[in-house]
Amino acid sequence: MTRQKLSATESPDGFVGYLRKNLEGKTAQEIRQHGNDRILEIVSRSKEKLIFELFRKGNIILVGEDGTIAACCLAEEAGGRKIARGCKYEHPKATAFEIKMPEKIAFCVQENEKGEPVSFSSDESKGGRKFDTFSEAADHYYANQKEESGEQKSANEKVKKLQERLESQVQSLQRLGEEKKEAAGAGEAIYANFELVEELLAKAREMKKSGKSEEEINRSLAQYNAKMKGAEIEIELDA
Repeated sequence: MTRQKLSATESPDGFVGYLRKNLEGKTAQEIRQHGNDRILEIVSRSKEKLIFELFRKGNIILVGEDGTIAACCLAEEAGGRKIARGCKYEHPKATAFEIKMPEKIAFCVQENEKGEPVSFSSDESKGGRKFDTFSEAADHYYANQKEESGEQKSANEKVKKLQERLESQVQSLQRLGEEKKEAAGAGEAIYANFELVEELLAKAREMKKSGKSEEEINRSLAQYNAKMKGAEIEIELDA
């Protein structure tokens, strides 16, 4: 519940316009939370669902009766699922959740030295400005959030790009580690079977020099789990 006076914009963006066009005049039949997750669903009588995902940057998703995403505020792919128009909507994977009640409940807003709200909670031990209800505390917190400055926005974008680059480098490092391990295993297998490898190479060269076809050479090499392929010889060795 809020005491703020909010008014709808006269020129909404494409997403808001789509919601108005498709939901105006319809009746909400049920409002529910998905499990213990930060997901709110408003289900209409015609079985469309307007889903509010209240994590990360947040998202609003309109899902049709068949479970397909008709529109979303933010298209994204994370946690093994894809949020985009035309995709089947899937809830995020459930995580372990344990309800912990504070020793003494109080609806508080914590502020910085400038008196700006920085967080809110229902735990009196965290201190802060007290309110009679949770709605009043949350309303005060969100009503006094300042718009992100251009400098802050630029810095956040740089941090995001660095995080994406770091994630990409970590994945590349993991891939190189796997390739290194695989190459080391192959090297150890060749070293352990060095005499056999040399023997097969010499045998293949001799047969090719004598005019034997690749098919004939492969029949001879088959007993050693080896085969010739063009100018290369593939040998299956035990690591």
